[in-house]
Amino acid sequence: MNRASVPFNHIVVLMQENRTFDNYFWTYPGQVGYNPSLCMPLTRTQGCMRPWQTNRTAIPSDLPHDWVSTHIAYDNGSMDGFMRAASNNPYVMSYYDEDTLPYLWFFARNYVLADEFFTSAKSYSQPNHWYMIAGRAPNVSLYENAATERNQCYNQLTGKLTLQSCEYINQANEIETMAEILTEHGISWKYYDLPAPENATLAQAIEGKCRGCNPFDYWNPLMAKNATYTDRDFSSSVVPRIQFFWDVANGTLPQVSWIIPSPPISDHPPANITLGMWWITYVADTIMKSKYWYDTVLIVLWDDYGGFFDTVKPPNVDNYGLSFRCPALIISAYSKSGFLDHTIYSFESVLRFIEWRFNLPFLSERDKNANNILNAFDLSHPPRGPKPINMTDKQVASIMPYIFQGYRKYAAQQLQFVNNDPD
Repeated sequence: MNRASVPFNHIVVLMQENRTFDNYFWTYPGQVGYNPSLCMPLTRTQGCMRPWQTNRTAIPSDLPHDWVSTHIAYDNGSMDGFMRAASNNPYVMSYYDEDTLPYLWFFARNYVLADEFFTSAKSYSQPNHWYMIAGRAPNVSLYENAATERNQCYNQLTGKLTLQSCEYINQANEIETMAEILTEHGISWKYYDLPAPENATLAQAIEGKCRGCNPFDYWNPLMAKNATYTDRDFSSSVVPRIQFFWDVANGTLPQVSWIIPSPPISDHPPANITLGMWWITYVADTIMKSKYWYDTVLIVLWDDYGGFFDTVKPPNVDNYGLSFRCPALIISAYSKSGFLDHTIYSFESVLRFIEWRFNLPFLSERDKNANNILNAFDLSHPPRGPKPINMTDKQVASIMPYIFQGYRKYAAQQLQFVNNDPD
C-alpha cells in the first residue's frame, strides 16, 4: 500500500481496560480461539469449569491480573492456569454475547474485528500502557505496583524524597515515547485523560503536592515524564478526555490521539460494561458525525486480560510478551466490512501504523518487527459512509458525568455541544 495514497490523516486510539477477546467475543462466528470442548482445570480439586454465558454487566469484584497471576494463567504456554490464578473464581470463565454487547458486536459486524490482537506484557495496566505509547516499559513496572514504586523514592531512614532512588521514574525518563517522536517531527498529538499539572514539578508530583497529578498513574505513563511538567509544548498535549469532543466539534482534532476513560466507563471490573459500551459508541458516533470520518481511523483496544480466560497462546517475542488477546476493533471509512482479521497484532502494531503513516523512526525492536494493521483496510473501493448508532439522550446523559470525571473546566461548553447535537 502506497503511503502517499493513504487518506488517514487522523489516528485515534481508545484504550479500555481488563478484558480478553474470549470474554467479549467467545461465540463470535469464525474466531480462531473458540473451542467447544474447553474446560479449565480447577485448583486443588478434581474437575474443571467450562465457559459460561452471563448477562451480569457488573461483576462483583476485580480478578487477579498482575505479573504473578498472568504467568500462572499462562502456565508456560499451556494456557490452562486461569482458574488457578484466580483461586477458582467462576467469573474467570464468564463470557458475553451479542445480546449484552450489541453495539460492540455491531462494530465488529460492520468494520474490522481482529481476533489475534495480543496485549504486550504479561502483567497489568501500567506496563501495557507503556507499550501502547513506547513499545517498551520500565522494567520495574512489570513487577511492582504504584505504592512500591513511590516508596522507593524515599530514604528509608530519613523519610525524605531522594529522586536518585526512584527506579520507576528514572527508567521512565530514559524511555522515548511516541509523544516525543511526534513532537520532534511536528506531528500534532494529544493524550486525552487528565490534564497535565500546572505550575508543578515532577518532584512535587511524587510528593503529592499538586492536585490531580500522579506520576505513578497506571493509565497515563506520560505523568512520569519530566517533560509533562517542564515543557509547555509537550504538556499542552496532555489534556482532559472531555476535550476530545470539543476538538472534534471545533476542527482541532490532532493527527494522533490516545483516549483514556475514567474508571466507571473503562470496563475494568467492577465497572458496568454497558456504560463502557456506551462510552466507546459515543466516541465512535462523534467521529462518524463529524468532518473527520473520511480521514480518521478509530482503534479500540483493551489493555490487559483482567483475569479472564482466553484460549490462544500468545507468540513469544521476548522475555515479557506477548500476552493474552484483547478485543480489537478497527473502525474507519476504509475498514473492510464485517472482516475478521486473523493477522497477529499487538499494541506495537499500532505504533508501527503511526510510524508508517507519518514516516517516523521506530521506537524499539518491538514495533520494528510488529505487523502493521494495513490488512484491516481496503483502499480499492470508495470510502463507506458512516453508520452511527445514534445513542439516546438518556444513554449519553448516563456516561457524561464520567467523561467529565476529574476535570470540569469545559463542562458548560460540552453540555451545550451535546444538547445542540451539531453535525
